[in-house]
Amino acid sequence: MATIIAIAGQKGGTGKSTVAVSLAAYWHSKGKRVLLVDADAQGSALTWSEVATENKRNAPPVIAIGDNLRQDLPAIAEGFELAVIDLPGRAGKRQGAAMLLADLVVLVSGPRTLDVWALAASAEVVTEAQAVRPDLLAAVLLNKRGNNSESRSARDALASVGLPVLEASLGQRVPFSESLAAGQGVTTYAPRDPAAAELAAVAVEVEAVIKRQARRGLHVAR
Repeated sequence: MATIIAIAGQKGGTGKSTVAVSLAAYWHSKGKRVLLVDADAQGSALTWSEVATENKRNAPPVIAIGDNLRQDLPAIAEGFELAVIDLPGRAGKRQGAAMLLADLVVLVSGPRTLDVWALAASAEVVTEAQAVRPDLLAAVLLNKRGNNSESRSARDALASVGLPVLEASLGQRVPFSESLAAGQGVTTYAPRDPAAAELAAVAVEVEAVIKRQARRGLHVAR
């Protein structure tokens, strides 16, 4: 059974789709069998896949799933090691379904105060899902980190939503958007750029979180 990682967030513009695509592309480049699931009506992951195909890039398969996410994904993800879901940027039916299905939910937030306030709504959905599925893991990822006082204090602000915050974070770096436009992941597009190192650190930490859960033997049937 594939490990399912849902990438969520309440506010648009936090880079949620960029994170989902970049992580899926990274794991694919490492030889893992990865399925990228586009559950966002904006279709950013699907568009990236089309660009990758046009440019003959080696990319993971991407599928679109709508409101039947919970019913359809388990069978579709058979044979994959990882399934990464790019969710809509708002709390709703698909976010709720993903949280009843996923092994880990990564909530993406920008560093601004408004981003943190918006994140609280998604954190509430996670808490409700954990009441039903105590084994559901969740973590917050700080994205678009800048070199200013607001970004430097963002980690403490994000912790106020009551969920663990990943130690690794992503800066506001041009190669993230450029790599998507080229139909690649940032670690293959700009392997020596700090963006690639940051993305790899996030991926490694996410893997470590999942492995710790597996060692504890936590599982609730989906």
